[in-house]
Amino acid sequence: MTDIAEITLRDREKIKAYVEKSENLTYTMLARRFNISKSYLSLIINGKNTSAEANRIIDSIITMYDL
Repeated sequence: MTDIAEITLRDREKIKAYVEKSENLTYTMLARRFNISKSYLSLIINGKNTSAEANRIIDSIITMYDL
């Protein structure tokens, strides 16, 4: 069975790759979308914050951009 941490790690990697390739999306835009600071988003994307709220944000980004 795949560990939840492994799934969210893959999701974070998908988000990083998408933002880095995108000409229309930045981390600042994502942070504004979720009404959080860019530094807080960075903690989430880099796996330093793994709270339920952080996982919800990751899931929301994955769903919003069909990643």
